[in-house]
Amino acid sequence: MQMGDAPATWEDATLLHRLTGYRPQTDIHEGIARFVTWFRDYHDR
Repeated sequence: MQMGDAPATWEDATLLHRLTGYRPQTDIHEGIARFVTWFRDYHDR
């Protein structure tokens, strides 16, 4: 871990939805797959 890293997180978008009406639509598995694709393309791997 690097300085400033959070040791654990628990995603909860309830407050975001309550304040803005926004509700994320991307499923966690799809989101991770898309991130990995982006990361590899970005770093040319």
